[in-house]
Amino acid sequence: MTEKRISHTDLEGLLGRLGERGDVFAPGKDEGGDVVLMGPRHDGPVALDYRNFRLSPKAFLLPQNQTLIRFEDGKAQEPSVPDRETFLFGVRPCDARAMSALDKVFLEADPPDPYYAQLRAKTAVIALACTQPVSSCFCTSVGGGPGDGAGADVLAVELESELLLRPRTAKGEEVLAFLGDLLTEATPAAVKEADERIRAAEDRIAPVKIDDSVQRLGHAYDSPLWEAAGQKCLGCGICSFLCPTCHCFDITDEVRGGTGRRVRTWDCCAFPLFTLHASGHNPRPTPKERWRQRVMHKFRYAVENFEQVFCVGCGRCVRNCPAGMDLRTLLKTIGA
Repeated sequence: MTEKRISHTDLEGLLGRLGERGDVFAPGKDEGGDVVLMGPRHDGPVALDYRNFRLSPKAFLLPQNQTLIRFEDGKAQEPSVPDRETFLFGVRPCDARAMSALDKVFLEADPPDPYYAQLRAKTAVIALACTQPVSSCFCTSVGGGPGDGAGADVLAVELESELLLRPRTAKGEEVLAFLGDLLTEATPAAVKEADERIRAAEDRIAPVKIDDSVQRLGHAYDSPLWEAAGQKCLGCGICSFLCPTCHCFDITDEVRGGTGRRVRTWDCCAFPLFTLHASGHNPRPTPKERWRQRVMHKFRYAVENFEQVFCVGCGRCVRNCPAGMDLRTLLKTIGA
């Protein structure tokens, strides 16, 4: 399918049409003035001029707390599969790319994770190209970019008075076909403007040396930099919980009487209890080992196991770390 376009003034109609067949989440301002993915009953205007959400949209596919089984009086029941589709409009390319990384973990596993698969199958992602990257962004250094379409079904590019819509998957083509009467064919001028805006955004992103991370980290296991980083790390878990690719979880049974549930909850490798054995032994007893594991996992082990860096350069960990730790600084110096 060729590229389509729609006027900014018709955007509410597009979202309304999608709402006829599913729940639509789009960027909007919450009560505190922050731009977040607002739910299907949000009546406010769609925000297009935002940098990125503080929270990544991974929770739509991997909820922070997810009930796997409910049980009562010795009988277990799995939660029902969602009937309606979910449309995520306005997800930035870095977050869409992160979903493709999660797909490798949860869909390409043997067997695939059924809970993730159910949500993923019902979710369509309409990404919005980034035209105003911030100083903490480094997506171009990890294989992505302001106009990257990985993980998205449709990539939208904001132009002066309209959106250019590029289908990326068969699901994306079907969505645009469903919206057909609201869309018009993209003109060569619109396509050119979109490409120029994306290139201009790419030029504003400073590169970070990551291409040889596997080799450098392979020789840096005992580097003194880990001790220095560990002394600064607070172990709060903000970097992990805000990260769109972090996917570690714990599973617990919550029981009261004969009723309860088995729940999957996000976990974090920065927490002291994360690797604590029942014997009392902990192979990662200090922040040094835990910080090393986090970096090794994203930039070495993930590449070895999935052929993809498990960092999308969104910069959330850089912007939100209360200790001011900057992952890019360590990546520039480790093993150099």
